[in-house]
Amino acid sequence: MMKKKLNIFLTVLGIWFILFLFLDWWNSYPKIKVVQVKTSQLISDKIDSIVQKSITEYTLPGIGLGIVKDGKIIYQNSFGFQSLEPLDSFSINSQFPSASISKIFTAIAAAKYWSSKGIVSKDLISMIKSSSDPKSDLDQLKIENLLTHTSGIKNPGLIEKITNSRSNVSLSEFGEEIWNSNYTKPDSVFFEYSDINFDLLGYLLQKSANIPFESYLKDNILIPAGMVNSDFATEWPENNNSMTGYQETFVWKRIEPKKLEFDRLPSPSSGLITSIEEMNLFLIHLLRGDMGIFKNELKWLNPTKIGAPMGFQEIRIDDESWLGHFGGQAGYSSLLLFSPQKKTGLILFSNARDTKGFRKNIMSQILQVLPASN
Repeated sequence: MMKKKLNIFLTVLGIWFILFLFLDWWNSYPKIKVVQVKTSQLISDKIDSIVQKSITEYTLPGIGLGIVKDGKIIYQNSFGFQSLEPLDSFSINSQFPSASISKIFTAIAAAKYWSSKGIVSKDLISMIKSSSDPKSDLDQLKIENLLTHTSGIKNPGLIEKITNSRSNVSLSEFGEEIWNSNYTKPDSVFFEYSDINFDLLGYLLQKSANIPFESYLKDNILIPAGMVNSDFATEWPENNNSMTGYQETFVWKRIEPKKLEFDRLPSPSSGLITSIEEMNLFLIHLLRGDMGIFKNELKWLNPTKIGAPMGFQEIRIDDESWLGHFGGQAGYSSLLLFSPQKKTGLILFSNARDTKGFRKNIMSQILQVLPASN
């Protein structure tokens, strides 16, 4: 009897596994193939060749790349598709969820607003919130604790995500819930990366400025940078935008859609929707440093001028140090790099989950073919 039950169990298990393999294949798409460009000495052709080769090597449905050097846009191009159904081409104007690159913009916005009020990053949060808000240990944090991920606030764990699966919560509702939570300030400061830090920062900015977060960012950061078509999403997916993220399937060498959901809308930590073309414009301003429109904000974020400004990451590519930020969520990956010393900035967007380190690998190859700065 026991042997019969075991045989039935193994049979059912075998049928389930075969069905799983079939569904994994049926619900996915074949790898994207792109015709390679001819060998050329032109820098743009060399970059095209690197990117096109990467599409096949890393199973990328689509990719866009922009490069600014010596104050000018020297390259912007895109390959593949932003959606495989319908089959829409990935363009330099494709509206793309930039993920954690959004934190750079939120940091600059926070610097712009609070510096105008005579507030510095070492000031306590209690100085920037309404006196009518309930008391919380959050009052004891400094603004810089949110900007540097040293607040002790953690992203929710797997069990918490499963038991509390709400998404698209408004920024106001999120902020009120955090403020009324049982947060306890840690005895010592330590680094622990958490999106909640920047979402809380955006909530505080919204309350202090008495204007919706996305409106403040649009009017004070994005439009001045020439990013007139960029915005922090207040809904997703957006109407008339077929952009879809993908990931490799579990078994087959194919790719399948990966649904993107925002925990909060707008999301100061990851909700910026922008394009390669407009990110190139932003890079121009970043590279101008003390001569650019964000000079005061960058100084506020890095008063000592040592290391990366708060809200930015220090990233090493081939033993060279760059400023910028990685971005990754669901089936989307991004990377922004810039160096005022090298007078160079790069932006990469791909609607594929990066499990193989393709962002750094592609950037490394491209940097090797770029000419030295003037």
